[in-house]
Amino acid sequence: MKLIKIATIALAMMSAFAQAEIKNDYLSNVRPQITFNELSRADKQTLAEQAQLFLRDLYVNRYAKDIYYGNSPDWNKGHVNPADAVQKVINNIDKLSTAQLHAQLSQIFINQRDLHLNYNFPLPHAAFLSFLPINFARTADGAELNEVRIDRVYANYFDALLPSLRKPEVGDQVLEYAGLPVKQAVNNVLINGAGANLYGGFSRAIQYMTLVPQSGKLPPANDRVLIKLRSAKTGEVYSIDLPWLVQYDDAALENKAATASAKALTDKAFAQSVEGYQEQYNQFVSRNTAESDIQGFSKNPTAEPTIKWAIVPKGEKRLGYISLSSFVPANPDQAVNIIYNLLRNQLAKTDALIIDVRNNGGGYISYADQLPQLFKPGKASTGSARLLNTKLNNQFLNQDDFRQYWPEWVKLINDAAKTKNTYSKTGVFTSAEDANALGQAYYKPVGVLANARSYSATDLFTCQMQDNGVATIYGEDPSTGAGGANVLEHGFFAELGPDWFKPLPDGVSMRVSWRQSVRGGYNPNTIIEDYGCQADVNVPRALSDLVNGDQTQFDKIAADLLAKPVTKSGYQFTGPVGNIIEQKEGNNTLDIQVAETELIKVYIDNQLFETQAVYAYGTPKTVRISLPKKAPGHIYQIGIVGADAGQVALWNTKRLVQVKAQ
Repeated sequence: MKLIKIATIALAMMSAFAQAEIKNDYLSNVRPQITFNELSRADKQTLAEQAQLFLRDLYVNRYAKDIYYGNSPDWNKGHVNPADAVQKVINNIDKLSTAQLHAQLSQIFINQRDLHLNYNFPLPHAAFLSFLPINFARTADGAELNEVRIDRVYANYFDALLPSLRKPEVGDQVLEYAGLPVKQAVNNVLINGAGANLYGGFSRAIQYMTLVPQSGKLPPANDRVLIKLRSAKTGEVYSIDLPWLVQYDDAALENKAATASAKALTDKAFAQSVEGYQEQYNQFVSRNTAESDIQGFSKNPTAEPTIKWAIVPKGEKRLGYISLSSFVPANPDQAVNIIYNLLRNQLAKTDALIIDVRNNGGGYISYADQLPQLFKPGKASTGSARLLNTKLNNQFLNQDDFRQYWPEWVKLINDAAKTKNTYSKTGVFTSAEDANALGQAYYKPVGVLANARSYSATDLFTCQMQDNGVATIYGEDPSTGAGGANVLEHGFFAELGPDWFKPLPDGVSMRVSWRQSVRGGYNPNTIIEDYGCQADVNVPRALSDLVNGDQTQFDKIAADLLAKPVTKSGYQFTGPVGNIIEQKEGNNTLDIQVAETELIKVYIDNQLFETQAVYAYGTPKTVRISLPKKAPGHIYQIGIVGADAGQVALWNTKRLVQVKAQ
């Protein structure tokens, strides 16, 4: 069977790979190349001992996993005590080949079912990605909540590599996989899918059944898989015997210097607090899908590739839509401002808003922390995090760099060290001031659409929108992916703590869940790990969604969201006002029109400046606000909060004011 370059498969894919030598082949042909470089005994010992340090002394979810899953006596079949399991590897290290060592250490990490906890293989093994030319999705039909159906068919690969095989169609139901009823097949790979809880487990398992990256997982054991399906159109039952295909960058294999480090392959996926497997999955889908925008309506791009928006007419109403495909934006400093300006301008006159974070693997925690304020009448709260109370954490954080830059975390671990508590007290990543710097920008009902692949910072965002009471959570699955931690690379610890952490040999890398996320607001002291954010309204995909761009699901959400009552309290500037208000020198007032509001409070640079009882009921009332006397050129922030008689915030807005000379 001849190896085929990606460029020969489809013209539509040529531009995406012009800069790389991406090739495709059959797993049966390439399997001999998916290998590990041989390690010395000393290197094996280093890997095992560093893994044990990570899992015993840094892994913050270690005890939570014991409680949630219990412990299996077999390290290969369920959740195990990770530190004890690695100790067995260390005890047996002289009997293990390099491949066996990598396989056992990797499996111990995977068995924790924590997608923030990773043992990443080195090159050349890490260069390969095994896949089937189809994807699976969960659908629900009546009492059957866990159907498995074909979600995507990559026709290019069927045409170029599998021309004699029947090409399945989107919507066809999977009945058997590898000779097993599909539910049994899913259960058999729950561990290797590594998804947390019932919903994340199912979703990640069906993902793993069609896409297996060798950066963190061994290749499929068999070269082919027999799949029995039922046609969605005719009801016909048929089978296809699919070979596993492999995609890889030939340049990575030819670059001998790169063999010393797998970071070239993993940095982009694992550099942030993001779930790397989902990022790889999303990139694969994007690379191989000719129609990049498959929603049932077109979306408008922004200057940030991960943010798109639309306005969808629904009868006499208009529904706003924002898609956030990742919390790792190309320009982190601008992402929140782009959303802020969308809400203030293009989406300002919509009747409700949906924020779609399905399949978003996460990213920057600070990004997630700053979004709830845009919808909150009062002050938005953020989640917090805590450390495992261990001697190593204490020693590592009590270094000069951390005392200077992270004094609050040093204090938390030092205080914990004086106790026998499992965890430190909690600290925040984003200050209350930073989490409320922009103020409210949208005043209509808001919904967040998430699924079990919404993970990491996306878990945090979804939970914070719920905990702040500013959105209804619509669940394609009943909960989000349940990844609640700040994740860091072994390289971070090795660079800043060489007394305890040694460089990993041969380009192996590891990540660890280091600070455990704890919810606030309406769900205080609840962890996200394993539990996720429970949907307020379940909107599972139906068969029709697979073929109509999720329009059936979208219509259900739209009907529910647009039926919600809209607050009658609010404000309006009497003249055109942008993000910056120009104040003429000597003109120290500002007029606004207020509705259904008892009183207003005016803040200048976050300090209370004026309180007025306005009694604006019935007909909207124009209110004159005093402004401070400032010299020309001065810029300050004004915050205006409308409240009820009990001083509960009903709305707020913040603007910059620039004083101009007469």
